[in-house]
Amino acid sequence: MKSNWFKYIFIVFIIIILIFSIYKIRKDEKEKEQEQIQSNNSENEKIRELKLGIAQFDTINPILSNNKNIQDISKLIYDPLVTLTSDYKAEACLAKEWAKQSDNSYLIKLRENVKWTGGQRFTAEDVKFTIDRLKDTQSIYSYNVQYVIGIDIVDDYTVKINLDREVPFFEYNLTFPILSKEYYEAQDFVNTEKNQAPVGTGRYKISEVQPSYITLIKNTNWWNKDVNLSIEKITVNLYSSIGELYNSFKIGNLDLISTSNDNLQDYIGSIGYSSKEIKGREHNFLVFNMRKLFFI
Repeated sequence: MKSNWFKYIFIVFIIIILIFSIYKIRKDEKEKEQEQIQSNNSENEKIRELKLGIAQFDTINPILSNNKNIQDISKLIYDPLVTLTSDYKAEACLAKEWAKQSDNSYLIKLRENVKWTGGQRFTAEDVKFTIDRLKDTQSIYSYNVQYVIGIDIVDDYTVKINLDREVPFFEYNLTFPILSKEYYEAQDFVNTEKNQAPVGTGRYKISEVQPSYITLIKNTNWWNKDVNLSIEKITVNLYSSIGELYNSFKIGNLDLISTSNDNLQDYIGSIGYSSKEIKGREHNFLVFNMRKLFFI
C-alpha cells in the first residue's frame, strides 16, 4: 500500500510538472508573439515617416537648383519624360513611348492619366514649357536640350522634338523634370514666389514650407498605381552648412543623409548607423593635347 501511495504521488508530481511546462511554453510563445507584434508596429511607425536633411538649400525648383541633394529629393516630387533603370536602360515615365522619326526628330507620346498635384491635367504644353525654360534659363539640365531647336505640339499628348543634328539615343537626355505651364503662367520663372512650393506629378507633393524644413506627403493621386508607397510623410530639414547636417544626423535627428564625402566617418563616427555605397555614372576624364610642344 505504501509503495502504491508513493507511486501515485510521483505520478501526480510528474503531471504537475508537465502542466507547468506546457503553461510556461505557451506563455513564452504568447510573449514572443506580442513582442513580434510590437516590433512590427514599431517598424511600421518608422517606415511611415522619414526625416532627411539638406545643407545650403537654394530652391526646390529642380530646374533652378544647383544643389545635388535637392536634385535627388526633387525626383520624389517631379517626374521626367524618361527615367533610367538600375542598369541604366531608358524606361517610360511621363512619356509612355517614343520613336525616332528621322535623324533630327523624335516623336514623344505622353501618358493621358496624369494630373498635377494642383488638379490640372498634364499635357504636351507642359513639356514644351519646360524645354523652353531649359533653353532660356541657366540650369544643370540645359545640357540635355542643347541640340533642341524646336518643339511641335501635335496634340494634347504628343510632341515632336526637332534637333539641329543627329543625337544617338537622344531619349537618354529626356530625364529632366517636367514643370507645369499653367502654374507658372504670367510669372517671372526665376524670381516668382511660386518656386517655394511648385506643383508636381511625382509620388510625393509639398504640403508645408518653413524656413527650417519642407514637408512632403504622399501624393494619393499619383498616376503609377502599381507602386505601393509605405512612407506617407517626409520631412526635409534645411541646414546652412554641411557640418550642421552631419551633427544633426550624428545625434539622431535625421534618418538618412546622402553624401559623396569619402571621409564621412571623420565627422559622424562609425557607430549607430549603416551605410550603403551607390555607384553612379559620373567619372573623371583626362585628355592631353598632344599638339602642344610640351608633349612632343
